[in-house]
Amino acid sequence: MSHSARGRLREISIGLLIGFCTLALVVWAAFHVFHTNQLVAAAIHLPLPVEVLPATVRTLHVTIGASGTVQPATTIVITARDSARVLQVPVDLGNVVKPDDLLAALDDRVFVASLETAKVTAVHADNQLSRMEALEKKGYGSPTDTEKARTDAVAAHQAVVQAEIDLVNTKVRSPAVAVVLSRTVNPGENTAIGEQLFQLGTIDDVMMLAEVSEDQIGFVSLGMRGEVGTNAFPGETFVGSVVKIGADVSTTTRTFGVYIRIGNKGLRLKPGVTGYARIVANRTGLAVISTAIINPVGDHATVFVVDQNSVAHIRQVRYGLIAEGLTQILDGLREGERVVTVGQQELHEGDRVRANLSGPWNNK
Repeated sequence: MSHSARGRLREISIGLLIGFCTLALVVWAAFHVFHTNQLVAAAIHLPLPVEVLPATVRTLHVTIGASGTVQPATTIVITARDSARVLQVPVDLGNVVKPDDLLAALDDRVFVASLETAKVTAVHADNQLSRMEALEKKGYGSPTDTEKARTDAVAAHQAVVQAEIDLVNTKVRSPAVAVVLSRTVNPGENTAIGEQLFQLGTIDDVMMLAEVSEDQIGFVSLGMRGEVGTNAFPGETFVGSVVKIGADVSTTTRTFGVYIRIGNKGLRLKPGVTGYARIVANRTGLAVISTAIINPVGDHATVFVVDQNSVAHIRQVRYGLIAEGLTQILDGLREGERVVTVGQQELHEGDRVRANLSGPWNNK
């Protein structure tokens, strides 16, 4: 074979190879488009390509954030139990007090005298009872007189106890570890029984009042873990638990008050300290990929479910917690049902589908 003939044969072979490759590429591209583009697949009556995943039981974790303020765990109102002149008030607003710390001292001179009188009266009553019992034994006294003497002795001892209590009450003391929230008494004033003198807030434990938005309050429950960071101690986390959820929503902020009880070792946290709370919610239940939900903020959230015959059916669902790309399904699905997660926007009830095909999902 001549040199020119061999060259022509080589050119023909190369041309055929290029043509074959081009044809194969065109066929592959057409196949790819038919099976990954829903509009093209619908136009030639092929099953629509979609991605599906089964609804499964999972544990969802979500962190609910809310700003808040530290408050006393409880509030104690201290009232006057004696009517007397105030001599001393050694505490002021904001002071931290411990059990038995002196809050106010009243003039006790009258109460000291009253106690001494009560004691003398009690001794006299005891002696009178002894005399009446001796006379009754000798037949010179009546049982009635003895019984009256016994009653008088009991009343005299009761008066001693009351006088002792009144004397103790001239020293107004703190019943707990607390901060002074209010003070309405000053030296030189006279107290009246039942008059409010102080308001204390206990701080051996404190509360973080976190303002949780109404769209998240449904995920908060008693006993949930709360992590609190404060402006006063940056970088430090205080751990507690939810002990109370407010029943009323704020009309201005649309938030509910959630109370997180925190141990206050060293009494570092004071009422009024601001911070940020993170409430950790864990829910186990049926869940789907969040992209499967159609109209998640409307009146009727829906998904497409693919049956055993590869037919798509629209299904209304009721959803709950949304976290980590998953949505909890409260009603409308059963475990194991295949849900369309990609490609559902162009689906209609009864469409035939081809599930779990990879592709760009470009409907243009």
